[in-house]
Amino acid sequence: MKSQKGLDLIQSAFLELTSSIGLTIDEMNEEIKDDGQFEWSIDYETSLDEQHDYDLSKLLSYFEIHRVARKSNDRLTAYVALLEARFFAQNLKNLYRSIEDEIDKVMYRDPRFKWPDIPEDYKFPEDYLEVSDKKDRY
Repeated sequence: MKSQKGLDLIQSAFLELTSSIGLTIDEMNEEIKDDGQFEWSIDYETSLDEQHDYDLSKLLSYFEIHRVARKSNDRLTAYVALLEARFFAQNLKNLYRSIEDEIDKVMYRDPRFKWPDIPEDYKFPEDYLEVSDKKDRY
């Protein structure tokens, strides 16, 4: 299996989870809510890392244009740069909202996913925390 990093790891985790109940990407794409919206929020055929990197790069670029325009007292360009930056900020917000929606779907809204009750004193086992710590170093 291809090693995933960054936000693409999130896509892989959801795809592994949905596969465990027999769902394919095509079946996920066919699931539509009563209101006509897709059941699944994340686009699994587009890299979340690439989408995030593109939107963040554009957001930062437009803020740099805004900054330079303000120094040049070019209020029109500064304003339009903020309008453009807002669009990419909205894309980033929507990306994270889609991840949150997907988590809510598999945790609470979709009865095909079964989860155990969490004991009051639950703590992550040390070996899981060690794996997480090692990933943080790379």
